[in-house]
Amino acid sequence: MRQLFNMNEAIRGAFMDCRTHKIREQIVTNNKVTPIAHVKLLNGQRKKSDAGGYLSDQYYQFKVEGRNEVQIIQCGMTAAKDFLNLTQHVALPLFNPLCGNIGPNKDRINNINKYVNGNISNKKIWDPMAKELYNAVMWLVVLLNGINIDTPLYKIKNDLETYYYSTPFDSKIRAVNTMIKHGLDDETLTNKIKELKQQNRIKDSVCDFHLLINKVKKMTDRNGRALNIICWF
Repeated sequence: MRQLFNMNEAIRGAFMDCRTHKIREQIVTNNKVTPIAHVKLLNGQRKKSDAGGYLSDQYYQFKVEGRNEVQIIQCGMTAAKDFLNLTQHVALPLFNPLCGNIGPNKDRINNINKYVNGNISNKKIWDPMAKELYNAVMWLVVLLNGINIDTPLYKIKNDLETYYYSTPFDSKIRAVNTMIKHGLDDETLTNKIKELKQQNRIKDSVCDFHLLINKVKKMTDRNGRALNIICWF
């Protein structure tokens, strides 16, 4: 995991330059490009865009699979719209943990798919624990800069989006619990969100992890013995 973002600084360096339409065409021609996240910036948060400059409102992350390596592109809505058009991918719903309006980019995602505002769960009937785990995963995307694509985080995200109607396996819950511990430097996700609430009006629905907390506390091994796992949700 990379370092947790500093609210006043942009720590992340560019993974892959995508500043112009021509460069984006070359990237799509030579690689498999897949959208993996669409996220609203928090108040005071700055992230650097691989299309140049800094992100100001919301942003996309794209997985870029080449012959020998896998990278992440992080960019604003103009470049994201271009990538979505070039790849003919469906626009992703916005993960917006903030109360209120989403900003000036509403209804301007692309000319292929109608823009979907709000959490992805608005379009599906989620298993309650799966929804909590999905929100926890998305919080890690929000809070961590340039998460390595090789980590299990994005696979778990994809699995949750595919099997949103099913209670997640204990192994996935434990994996995300461990990612929170290492990614947030031994601070619980709930406590980190409490800190962020000093500068942000955060929706209650995306920071409630009571089902996961109870689950972790009650986890047992195959013989029914308590695992006594420290919960980081």
